[in-house]
Amino acid sequence: MKRLLVLLVATLGYFYTYAQEVKEDSRTPDFVVTPRFDVNPYAPIKGGYSGFDFGNSSLYTFLDGSVGDFSYSFAGHWFSSDWASSKALYENAFRSDDVDFIDWLTLSYQVGQFGFTVGKDMLAIGTWELDYYDVDVHTSLVSPFWHKMAIYQWGGEVNYTSKDESTWLRFQFGTSPFGERPFASKLFVYSLYWSGEYGCFSPIWSTNFVEYERGKFINLIALGNSFSVGDFTIEVDYMNRASSVKRFFNQEWSISGQLLYNYKDKVEAFVKGGYENYNSDLFGYEYESEDDIWFIPTDNSLCPKYWYAGCGIHYFPLRESRDLRLHAVAAYNSFANSVSISVGATYHFNLTQTILKNRKK
Repeated sequence: MKRLLVLLVATLGYFYTYAQEVKEDSRTPDFVVTPRFDVNPYAPIKGGYSGFDFGNSSLYTFLDGSVGDFSYSFAGHWFSSDWASSKALYENAFRSDDVDFIDWLTLSYQVGQFGFTVGKDMLAIGTWELDYYDVDVHTSLVSPFWHKMAIYQWGGEVNYTSKDESTWLRFQFGTSPFGERPFASKLFVYSLYWSGEYGCFSPIWSTNFVEYERGKFINLIALGNSFSVGDFTIEVDYMNRASSVKRFFNQEWSISGQLLYNYKDKVEAFVKGGYENYNSDLFGYEYESEDDIWFIPTDNSLCPKYWYAGCGIHYFPLRESRDLRLHAVAAYNSFANSVSISVGATYHFNLTQTILKNRKK
């Protein structure tokens, strides 16, 4: 891990020197450093879970740019909310059954309306909950699927964008989270994904076939829907997960909804809730330690139906910028029987723009 931290520091130093020398044009890479800090106590209700943690505290970097006709994107996850989680990011390096310090690393090429991407990327699963950057998510108010799915995998895709850019189609091939090592396990995921913007309606729909044994698949049908009216946005996600045709719609399924209100891009208020139905255990949702007790039932047969709900507020104090976000979130789930109260801040520090602005002075 020390070597990787040294590598990160060296990369930052190189980029800083490079960015001071380059001209300000469209090919200058964007480099963003994003720290997040949370404090997150839990208030038990009638014998429920009590404790304290640092929520989604983390450190990420994002690098985007282009070389000739190719574009590249990299997201590094360098630190998580505690030492054990951070250590696991490096111990899991280049595994496909868990997350590691590389969220995505892609190289893309565009030919007219068609695009081609190779590398490590997020699996094309169509819900709005999964569409948010991990660093912006409140982990006490998302589904167990979000927590447990190793969603960043190696592979490639072909995509198509309509001329008016209202429709985006993707066919993606990637390694399976049920394998231990990318490609060596010979387990894969095949995804067909549709998203678009049609007036007040924005869908993200997909069907995904996740191979858990050679020739055996779990099918995901994921339907994310967003409706915008004025300053209000409603997001509704539905997902069905099945490993056989029998009881296809009654093995695992989930539904969630979120109502957001945006006030002059300075304040966001939201309420969110979700419901999970487990008549199977397709993705291995049993908890592994007491740290998981907040969002994972210890025995799905004893808790086959699971729900969570909460509300929160975001405040963006900087003038004409949303780079700094302050937040306060309260959440409850039926298994922990506890209220999580998370307060914290996230700052997207664009190193490229800062250097260029200083050069102009």
